[in-house]
Amino acid sequence: AIEANVISSAHAVTRGGLGVHLALIAMGGKLGMDIHLQGVPAKEDLTNTQILYSESAGRFVVTVDPKKSKTFEAIFSRLPVGYIGITTASPFFRIKGLDGEVLMEEDVFMLEEAWKKPFGALI
Repeated sequence: AIEANVISSAHAVTRGGLGVHLALIAMGGKLGMDIHLQGVPAKEDLTNTQILYSESAGRFVVTVDPKKSKTFEAIFSRLPVGYIGITTASPFFRIKGLDGEVLMEEDVFMLEEAWKKPFGALI
């Protein structure tokens, strides 16, 4: 998919889980996100908290231009892939839970400020 220029960005989900890495992606790109946990592939019934913060191995968050989504889906047709949201031009990082209710909505710039504040002048 990378060689075919289908993926706009890719980020491994490691320590901290999906919620942490989605926030890092939003802060890094200075873009908002609308995330829906119903789209996260899972083999068992998980809670919102488990989906957001479990450290399952072998997961990536990728962004794909909607015009390239069919090609992306064809490349990964044999793997569990979930469409969990979109990036937005608005500065809000929003996550909706399994029931569709908003779990969090934060300004990306405020998240970044809170994240960097403990480091002071080191960043």
